[in-house]
Amino acid sequence: MKTSKKKIWIGCGILCVLSVLLSLWYAVTYNDSRLVVPMDFKDYVFDIRDLPMIVSVSLTCVYLVTLFVMLFIYAGKKQRQTEETGVTRKINPKLGYLGILGFLGFSGFWIYPVDGTISAFAFFLFFGFFGFFYEGKMSGTFMDERFRENIARAKLKAYRITFWVMFAALVILCQGKLFGNLEYTLIAAIITLSLALALGIFLSEYLMYRYDHGNQIDEGEE
Repeated sequence: MKTSKKKIWIGCGILCVLSVLLSLWYAVTYNDSRLVVPMDFKDYVFDIRDLPMIVSVSLTCVYLVTLFVMLFIYAGKKQRQTEETGVTRKINPKLGYLGILGFLGFSGFWIYPVDGTISAFAFFLFFGFFGFFYEGKMSGTFMDERFRENIARAKLKAYRITFWVMFAALVILCQGKLFGNLEYTLIAAIITLSLALALGIFLSEYLMYRYDHGNQIDEGEE
């Protein structure tokens, strides 16, 4: 992605965040915190003063969906280029900081008691983005036969660990209601699934980095 396009996307993201913050301030100050504090939407009646919050949140959602689609397309192009050139894609190791977003999953423990929303627990999946740090360390590496073998080896081990974690969680959670509550069982399942997938994403990159550098050390000693 070109630098100019990156600046445009970043600028749009900043504008979305600012619009949400301004609409929050407006709603709290002039609209009795409507659409900010938990409310029963079954009895909701539209008010013109709700418009800033509705517009800002809608624009932010559109931005996030569009960004996700663009990143998916961009990743597909990079993958094809990698296969054609035989060189790993170039990634900045600093993208590993995106893994910090995984801590947003803990917000679910605050949101759930307020309005019963459990979707925030899915943010634990972002912990897997810490793997970008190790992938970035191997950017621009020529993928010879040994390197490809290490990739397959790392992915296989990561998938095995992920499978057994998910299998163990399934066996435990299927024993009955967690603390006598079916919703708690669902929450535990979402958390476990998100963390297991994050672990698989992270391990595949970490193990690949370890195997590759371990081979380099062995060759140096020889």
